Amino acid sequence: MAKIDLFFKKNLDSSVLFICILVSFLLIFSNNNQRIQNARSTTLDTFSFLYQPFNWLDNQLFLTKKLEVLSHENLKLNLENQILSSNKIENERLRNLLKFRKRNELNFIGADILSKGINSNMSSVLLDRGLVDGVDNNSVVLSSRGIVGKIIFVSDNHSGVQLVSDIDFRLSVKILPSETEGIMRWIKSDICEVVEVQTTSDVQIGDVILTSNLSIYSPPNLPVGEVISVYKESNSSNKVIRMKLFSDLSTLNQLFIVDKEG
Repeated sequence: MAKIDLFFKKNLDSSVLFICILVSFLLIFSNNNQRIQNARSTTLDTFSFLYQPFNWLDNQLFLTKKLEVLSHENLKLNLENQILSSNKIENERLRNLLKFRKRNELNFIGADILSKGINSNMSSVLLDRGLVDGVDNNSVVLSSRGIVGKIIFVSDNHSGVQLVSDIDFRLSVKILPSETEGIMRWIKSDICEVVEVQTTSDVQIGDVILTSNLSIYSPPNLPVGEVISVYKESNSSNKVIRMKLFSDLSTLNQLFIVDKEG
């Protein structure tokens, strides 16, 4: 207490001045007199620049926080959009499959691809369906757009598919509307050829190619591809039809096996 008294005695003038200024400000800002209010407004306007750095800082902090929130929301929307896009593709794939089933009255076993390249000297994939699911050897395998191959071996829970892109794969097909028969073999990518086509056959670019009634293991009228070119073999009486597969072999992920028992 003695120290406080000594401090005030030594700083009496300064203490009195500070108290007077404080009381003056309190009187000014609590007084409703019009002159006092005008003086108050003028003072605030004059010294308002002192608040600008603080206002700018507050705005920057608000914008930074807002940007962080918007970035988070944008990420969530992008993820939701990707999920919706994936669901849309899957929905279209299943719709196409239902059209196949209704038109051909066939039953299908859905299967996911576990791996590609089950054999080093052929183009193939391994599926997660087998004997317990009703898969039989030589069953036809399709994507939602058309034929991609056939089953070449089956275990209890897995099966192997020989793809159209295997150089040894052959398929008996017919070309509509002329009903021209031929044998399909792979050339490259999604391009195949139909050989042993008679020269007199009426085949046009854009004609649809389906599985033939003569196919040993495939039901007839399953979609395969479309004609993109026609030319005559040298030293032969046959035409060669160049075709493009309906299915994109490079993007296969889910396949459908024709159920022979269905």
